[in-house]
Amino acid sequence: MGAERPRLVVELQAALLRAASEFGDEEAFAPHHARVLASAAALDYVLMLATGTAGVRIPERDAERAIHEGFLRGVDDLIAAATTIAQLGTPAARAFACECAKPLREIVREEALESDERSFAVIALANA
Repeated sequence: MGAERPRLVVELQAALLRAASEFGDEEAFAPHHARVLASAAALDYVLMLATGTAGVRIPERDAERAIHEGFLRGVDDLIAAATTIAQLGTPAARAFACECAKPLREIVREEALESDERSFAVIALANA
């Protein structure tokens, strides 16, 4: 994956932070708020692992597992948050959901996170 992985981490993190920033005051988003912020923060560690800048030597197998789990959590949290945001029904909410679909689709494919549930959720976001 090489240089693509850090880009995907940053895109996922940016989408999570944007969700919290733009929709954090929405009552429907409240159940997601803390977890979205925690996932965005955890992606800092994933980025360090993906770029080899963690500052300590970590066995490759452990680093790969941590990267995979970080992507998995971030993707699932963004899908849940973006789905809730799309249900707000405002033009801004629908646009946000649609914009999340592209990086989610790419991350799910590149990081081998495919499942029927994720695939259908990403399709629904793209059509919000």
